[in-house]
Amino acid sequence: MRDIKKKFTPFSPLYWPAWLGFGLLWLITRLPLRLQMAIGSSMGKFLYLFPTKLKHTTLINLQLCFPHLSTKERNLLAKKNFASLGIGLIEAAMAWWLPDDKINGLYKIYGLDYAEKAFEKGKGIILIGPHFTCLEMVGRLIRKHYTFGVMYRPHKKAFISYIHERFRKKHYVHYIARHRVRDLLNALKNNMAIWYAYDIDGGTKHSVFAPFFGVPSASLTSASRIAHLTGAVVIPISFYRRDNNLGYDVMLSPPLENFPSDDPILDATRLNAILEEGIRNKPEQYVWQYKRFKTRPEGEKRFY
Repeated sequence: MRDIKKKFTPFSPLYWPAWLGFGLLWLITRLPLRLQMAIGSSMGKFLYLFPTKLKHTTLINLQLCFPHLSTKERNLLAKKNFASLGIGLIEAAMAWWLPDDKINGLYKIYGLDYAEKAFEKGKGIILIGPHFTCLEMVGRLIRKHYTFGVMYRPHKKAFISYIHERFRKKHYVHYIARHRVRDLLNALKNNMAIWYAYDIDGGTKHSVFAPFFGVPSASLTSASRIAHLTGAVVIPISFYRRDNNLGYDVMLSPPLENFPSDDPILDATRLNAILEEGIRNKPEQYVWQYKRFKTRPEGEKRFY
């Protein structure tokens, strides 16, 4: 008999525990901000205590990217990173559910003039920045200034994908799946700013190997191709949670000149260096739980 694909039902009893968790997150967002941040940090530190796959991946990534640090120093950085990850979960809930008046004044954007001049060209903007743990909140904040879109990779798990669709689309004007290239091109044609998730492992099909923290990594060539095709301006972006956890700073850098080039490896190396510079400023806030070095050059041993 032919297999029949089960229809996804988000309110199935199978997902009731998850919905309970989201209900608790909603309640946490009603608490004072300092208490929310403290709860998030404690959640992350608690998760760090267990030998999870996330912790394993984090420690391997830190060892690859910061070989000069001692084991003790890397463990301390990992612990701070998990605290930041826990805060990021609370921030995601804040970004999804809080009204604008609750987040006004929590951030400052530097370099807006770079974006203003880029928009004058009418070709759209590609924002290249790292996956920091405060990404959800910063995306919500930037939307207050510009018609803003995000490229994303749909999650393999149907429930998580459903949650992303349900809550993110409340605030992003455009939320574009990575495989929908035509939607991305139309958004740039309409002179929008698109945050492009460049620091992912794209496999070997549409990538080249370029150094990232000195480690050869499968790096996407799509950003170069899209910039070449559309004439969009590429602007590096970094965003950080302040040290007191009570606000955010967003930095736009000058647009890249002479980009793209005719050499995809040179372009990838350049973009990776930009990401690396941003990460080194606040390494504890980067999402180290992602298997960035999963794809290896032929014959090279896997890290994870």
